[in-house]
Amino acid sequence: MNEMSGYGAKSDADDDVSDLDQEIVSDTFRSLVDQDAFDKLIVSWDRRLKALEVAPAGNKLQFPRGMLKQLDLAKEMLERLDIRAHGDPLERIVSEVAGPAMVLSPDLRVAAINVAGKHCFGTTSGAFFSRDCVDPASQAAFTELVRSAYRRGNTAQLVLHIQDQRPGARAIHAEAFLVQTPNQPKPYIAVRTLELAWSDGASAKLIEAFGLTEAEVEVGRHFFETCELAKVAQERGVSLHTVRTQMKTILAKTGAASQADLIRLFAMVASRQMLETRGLMSTWQDPLGREQIINTACGRKIAWTWMGAPNGTPVVYLRGMAMGYLLPERAERLLVKAGIKLLVPSRPGYGKSSMHEDLPVLEDNRVALHAFLSHIGLKGCVGIGLSDGIIPLLAEQDKHPDTFGAVVSVGFNGCLNRVGCRKLPIPQATLLKLATTAPKLLDLIAQLGRRMMQQHGVDWYLERAHASTPLDLETTRDPETATLVRDACSHLAVQGTRTFVRDMQMFHAPVDAAIDRLSIPMLSMVPTEDGIFDLAEYQLLEQRNENITVVPVEQTADLLIYQQTDFILNRIIDVVKRHRHQVQHR
Repeated sequence: MNEMSGYGAKSDADDDVSDLDQEIVSDTFRSLVDQDAFDKLIVSWDRRLKALEVAPAGNKLQFPRGMLKQLDLAKEMLERLDIRAHGDPLERIVSEVAGPAMVLSPDLRVAAINVAGKHCFGTTSGAFFSRDCVDPASQAAFTELVRSAYRRGNTAQLVLHIQDQRPGARAIHAEAFLVQTPNQPKPYIAVRTLELAWSDGASAKLIEAFGLTEAEVEVGRHFFETCELAKVAQERGVSLHTVRTQMKTILAKTGAASQADLIRLFAMVASRQMLETRGLMSTWQDPLGREQIINTACGRKIAWTWMGAPNGTPVVYLRGMAMGYLLPERAERLLVKAGIKLLVPSRPGYGKSSMHEDLPVLEDNRVALHAFLSHIGLKGCVGIGLSDGIIPLLAEQDKHPDTFGAVVSVGFNGCLNRVGCRKLPIPQATLLKLATTAPKLLDLIAQLGRRMMQQHGVDWYLERAHASTPLDLETTRDPETATLVRDACSHLAVQGTRTFVRDMQMFHAPVDAAIDRLSIPMLSMVPTEDGIFDLAEYQLLEQRNENITVVPVEQTADLLIYQQTDFILNRIIDVVKRHRHQVQHR
């Protein structure tokens, strides 16, 4: 395949590299290490694309081959570089220890957690930490620390006893302290072990190296933790004589001359495992703990979860690019009260759902949605799309008009307001142009951005993505809502940058005819503070199709689902209730 495929290269005869092209190449290489250069790179690309817009009609977007070869070199260098691990300040906190560690928002939702912490604390990123894990003797002190996170107390750090949630595990000592991050009005709460943790890896090493049985390893672990054979016997529910006999066998197999030597051997093995696991982060998983995987006949994987009432009216919910995986806790309460169950499939490339590169992005998303609905056996329900999540819903409804009985769109989307796209801020407008004209260049920029996120944390991305909307910045800087946004970003990025590129391409999806043909009710809730809102433009959408109703949502921007949760959920509930009533009276 031509190395310039997807770049729009000029012929060899037309290889003049302008000063602006050279500037773009220079900024690209500098962006490997300099975040300011990355910001400048986006501005340079904006200038380059605007220059091409005034080129003679009929000219395709093309760039000199010499420039593109240099960008290919930058891409190769980027792929070879070792990314500095855990630049995110919260992830760095939990990667500095090998034992259990986590960072909580003031409302006790997990913002970051390592592998050991996931097992010990019995929770995962995006989910809530249960106060029941804290020993009763430490509850009052922990409550005071939480009060301090809300600026209503003076406690900054303390030592807790926390019950390890693994079966048969004992309580651990942990430090808990407040963590203030840049631009956040309220601090996070860090909880980290103060003990040398015995890992599964240490047990495996002892079995492999000395031929110990699993029972002997457990005896060794208990002895390492208590240093008393009587306590080992008590914890294992056997006689002291049995434990002494097992200890003699352990000493013989390991070659340890005494129990003290055995402790030193175990400490060495545990310490080496600590070094191997230090910095091991928990991979993304469903914070709700309800995820299921559908494996289709064609090899597609569709991950899905649910929210709301377990036996409620089923409603399909497709998330946007980087928001909406988790809804605020009060949304769950509203759904339960209304008897609604949101069925939430992860779109292709998100979370654990596979994408099919041989299909155009819109068709890939539509086919995945169709396969999900067929597997669930659902037809004629309400469909909800957050931001670009509405696009596959419209495409599937157009192809199979009995799929939904009503649809709801939440947030701005270019397919519903093409005019509004012209008002997008420079970063978003630039990336959207590259998505259709030079996707390989967009992928390079996305990889540079991912490197910056790994170096400087998720907040680096959020600050840039929402720089033009102060209301969104406020949302991303509040630890309680920031935790929800961070988890949505992880859901997007877990499979790499390709998902981002393809979703930017889907923004241009040809669904205008589907909107015109839509014959079921559609409620479109749009933000008023996103810098794009124009009521007259949305009224044109209503005139275009009388089945569409536009509702402006005051005091909201791109992250409106977190900013006016009650208003949006109540409107969704009204739509579902009306549809439910219509179905019952047919």
